[in-house]
Amino acid sequence: MVLATFNAIDVETANADPSSICEIGIVHVRGGVIRSQWSTLVNPGMAFNATNTGLHGITAATVQQSPRIPQLHDELSRRLSGTVLVSHTEFDRVALEGAMRRYGLEPIRATWLDSAAMAQRAWPRRHGVRRGWSLAAITAHLGIEFRHHVAVDDAQAAAEVVLRACQHTGRTLEEWLGEEYHLHP
Repeated sequence: MVLATFNAIDVETANADPSSICEIGIVHVRGGVIRSQWSTLVNPGMAFNATNTGLHGITAATVQQSPRIPQLHDELSRRLSGTVLVSHTEFDRVALEGAMRRYGLEPIRATWLDSAAMAQRAWPRRHGVRRGWSLAAITAHLGIEFRHHVAVDDAQAAAEVVLRACQHTGRTLEEWLGEEYHLHP
């Protein structure tokens, strides 16, 4: 039985700048079970481009009345500071840290863990170069269904990947943390 406790995060962005966060999704896992989900739209204060909007469907009009990162800082700190924080690749860490820097805010201090790196180690022969290690490829292999590019759904999918990697390998979250799967700033 997996008794892992951690948070998983995913962000969507308005444009190619990772700090242009327009949606945040967080999933809290305690005792190996997803216990809660939280998400919010974010006004990035930046222009949206058609490529990003085409992926997630969020526009400047959608987030016009939404809070900006400074208004969300306390909530994000409360939910994430001091926790193990999973993201699928380093993109979400880079985006969150970039947004904090852009506004001159204190960074969120967490121990980051990469679900893509865990999947590569847990199932080394399943994906390889042909299918890649994207969240879509890994979840397809594992039979996890979700709405891709919806932040809270992507966060939940990343959480499921971590739980299944722990179960498949018999390794605890603490054992994974002891190796190279951290996302270091």
